[in-house]
Amino acid sequence: MKDKLKLEIEEEMDGKGSKVGISVPFDSRGKEGLDLRESASLIGKCNSYKELEEEIFKIKEELDALLAKAKTLFDSEMNENEVPDVNEDMSAEKIWDILSGIGDFEILLLKFNGMSYEKRLKVADYVFTHSNIFSGPASAFSARYNSEKGILE
Repeated sequence: MKDKLKLEIEEEMDGKGSKVGISVPFDSRGKEGLDLRESASLIGKCNSYKELEEEIFKIKEELDALLAKAKTLFDSEMNENEVPDVNEDMSAEKIWDILSGIGDFEILLLKFNGMSYEKRLKVADYVFTHSNIFSGPASAFSARYNSEKGILE
């Protein structure tokens, strides 16, 4: 397996120490169509092992958070097939009946945001005028509804 990260070492002029960073190598094409090997800095030059360790730990935390979010999305896609589809021809009431029965809010979000802008407005209007927005799915809906964009966030 090819290394995905590279340790960048910069020796100090006085020879008494060095700075260390981490870069990500990648290939690109130059103006003449030549393949070039370049890199982008992932972690800037650090003066100590402790500083480098802290920067790496921050990146690990961010990667773990991204991995958890991806897992939720993949799980939602698998579970989404078990949920009845909403049809734009349905009434706002019928659509909300289906959406409010979905246990996973991420799937509800995907289904709602997948509708046309006009239909989302009609469903949102129905939720805000006919549902108790202080409990259950309507509460989560009202907390995450962006009225300017007409989507759930």
